[in-house]
Amino acid sequence: LTVPPETVPPDPIREMMNAMSLEERVGQLFLARCDDTVALEHITELHLGGFILFGRDFQNQTPDSLRDKLSGYQNQAKIPLFIAVDEEGGSVVRVSSNPAFRNQKFRAPRRLYKDGGLERVLAEEQEKCFLLRSLGINVNLGPVCDLATDPNAFMYDRALGENADITAQFAEQMVSLMKANSVGSCLKHFPGYGNNADTHIGMAVDSRTLEELETRDLIPFAAGMKAGADAVLVSHTIVECLDPERPASLSPAVHN
Repeated sequence: LTVPPETVPPDPIREMMNAMSLEERVGQLFLARCDDTVALEHITELHLGGFILFGRDFQNQTPDSLRDKLSGYQNQAKIPLFIAVDEEGGSVVRVSSNPAFRNQKFRAPRRLYKDGGLERVLAEEQEKCFLLRSLGINVNLGPVCDLATDPNAFMYDRALGENADITAQFAEQMVSLMKANSVGSCLKHFPGYGNNADTHIGMAVDSRTLEELETRDLIPFAAGMKAGADAVLVSHTIVECLDPERPASLSPAVHN
């Protein structure tokens, strides 16, 4: 059965894109660090896709004051903003590190899993989603899908600490829970950080084979994608089996 063209409803995203200027389209590509002294100007002049909040953005704030500030940003934006944060639990807690927002830091998924399995992890994630949404934050840069086995590795404390199949279940259920709570998800750090060095302070080179990645590290990412993850954060590691010259984040081969 062929549907006549006139009966096909218009695509609202395509209509929005067609109405946007080149400057607006470019601006939407950026999730920028928030400078509250010029944030309103940046929203208007640069047409930003959104802001990422760090620990400093919660200092000297209360839930009410932050909520008002973020609401003001959204009111200034022609296109609704992504307001994102890294609130993984454990060592990466931009929000709950401030006692004004929670009397204790959210615990790392690794610790929660040891205490009560995925049920315990998801219970804390539910509370986390509720807190973020109540503040006006609509994206959490997680879950962490990496597999790290070396206790001395940079990613060890941030990873779930289980095998690929259990970590895949974690990724799938976390994404589903976040989606149910209208919090955007972002799988990281593709294609799997492993036991590599900290790329915040230098270059890291991953010499593992593609077969090793496909049969292990990529499994949680595939599960998260199948569950409907909204985004993927790509690592800065040079993954030699895919591109021996460029960091993964800048590599067309890795993106493909």
